[in-house]
Amino acid sequence: MSSYNLMQQAHTAFLSGTYRWQQAGLFSLITLYFAVIAWAAYLVGLAVYRLVFSPLANIPGPKIAAFTYFYEIYYDVLLEGQYFRQIAKMHEKYGPIVRINPHEVHFNDPEFIDSLFPGPARKTDKYEFTGRRTGTQNSIVATVNHDLHRKRRNTINAFFSSASIRRLQPIMQENMANLLIRLDKAGREKAVLPMHYVIKACTSDVITKWTFGDSFHFMDEEDFAAPYMKSTDVFHLFNHAMCHFPIVGTILAKAPDWAIHMFLPGLSDMWNKKGLWMEQVVNIKNSPNPDRAKSTIFEGILNSNVPEEEKENSRLAHEAQLVVFAGQGTTAYTLSAALYQLLANPRILKKVKDELAEVIPRAGDIPTYNQIETLPYFNAMMQELLRVHPGIVSRLPRVSPDQPIIYQEKMTGKQYVIPAGTPTNMTIQIAHMNPEVFEDPYEFRPERWLEDGSQKLHRGFLGFARGTRNCIGMNFARQEMFIILATIIRKYDLYQGQEGPTLELYDTVRERDIDVVRDMIIPFPARGSHGLRVRVRA
Repeated sequence: MSSYNLMQQAHTAFLSGTYRWQQAGLFSLITLYFAVIAWAAYLVGLAVYRLVFSPLANIPGPKIAAFTYFYEIYYDVLLEGQYFRQIAKMHEKYGPIVRINPHEVHFNDPEFIDSLFPGPARKTDKYEFTGRRTGTQNSIVATVNHDLHRKRRNTINAFFSSASIRRLQPIMQENMANLLIRLDKAGREKAVLPMHYVIKACTSDVITKWTFGDSFHFMDEEDFAAPYMKSTDVFHLFNHAMCHFPIVGTILAKAPDWAIHMFLPGLSDMWNKKGLWMEQVVNIKNSPNPDRAKSTIFEGILNSNVPEEEKENSRLAHEAQLVVFAGQGTTAYTLSAALYQLLANPRILKKVKDELAEVIPRAGDIPTYNQIETLPYFNAMMQELLRVHPGIVSRLPRVSPDQPIIYQEKMTGKQYVIPAGTPTNMTIQIAHMNPEVFEDPYEFRPERWLEDGSQKLHRGFLGFARGTRNCIGMNFARQEMFIILATIIRKYDLYQGQEGPTLELYDTVRERDIDVVRDMIIPFPARGSHGLRVRVRA
């Protein structure tokens, strides 16, 4: 074959290939065009349904929030936990009932609390977003189904009963003695302590000792386990991303240890301890000693007649993780805020110290709960703390699976029917800052709980939630907070130039370091904040 013919064939093949490529390219463009048209049509249809035909279409609120979750994602993921502020603004504009995303309705009406958080007369489910946010989908707190939640909760009710919590006293005595030793050492050096870590280490040792029979002994570490505490804070920064993008939670749950250490070194310390939680579960469950599970949170679960899958290691590990996080983070935040408020308000501090001195004659003695639980002003002060500085600030979603929720707005008389299966919720922080219930809500004023008409305040209080899904550890938390705070305050005075054991605020600003600035389920201060810092003098 001549070279000319070869060139002709090559040219023909090139043209043929170019034509086929052009055909394929044209087909791809047409496919892309129709895909874009179909996607646009879907979005238009979705918008029309959510804004016009949805059963929630008549609920007041911004249209963009009703149309897309990206409105909430913008405030919580991109702006780091700011949606609670936006929801508060919605209530100011639209009233006591607002639609905050395509499927959720939020309320700010103290008279409607018991309707949203009912007793056993009405079934109450949780919203699946709770489990996503915490990363503990199999824990009691995150259990969606009402009946399954009751079965799970019944297995540990006895562990959190008033009778069982009496076992807490010797644990508190041991940990308070350790706390006073550490404070005394810091006082001799006139050291500035990061009290956020100090108190968190203390509450962590208490909760782990009480629930698992042993603790991580964070109070014995020179830096109060600050790397671990910072690591748990990093984990909380993922809460909203795990909620809206479940793949994030899946990746974190399945990631091997080496991947966490390599790509997310800020989580390393928590991940190491997370492995120890699982070891605790396995050791307690498989111990040949029949008494090993006694006096641990797993005793009721392992000895119950629930199905075997309820006793699997992975589910018990979720329970362990949630108990540790809840027991160390929520109470530590409220206690840090308590120290700040007392040191920033000498008048209130003096009244608290005078009342404590009546039942604890010697400074430095560790009180029992029986000594302080009925002190009127101390109780009022703790109630005000839980109002202004609750340990949980994320909204509390509830679902009525069988019955619709009917709400009648007082001002307009308009009635709203929220269909069964719809997530409805309130936010503790918003409810506790309602000026219709709490006059000058931002002011820290314990006396309000001792004045006439305080029953109205109690009706508007949501510090431990309400109903069948309320905080199971409420009695534990109150006893722990009472004893820790009373121990510190009975021994230490506010520094005003005098000798003796004193505390002094150090570079701490309420708006930056104490108030909730970011909602990461638990309250977070402003970015860059060092939290509560106190100079201790012996």
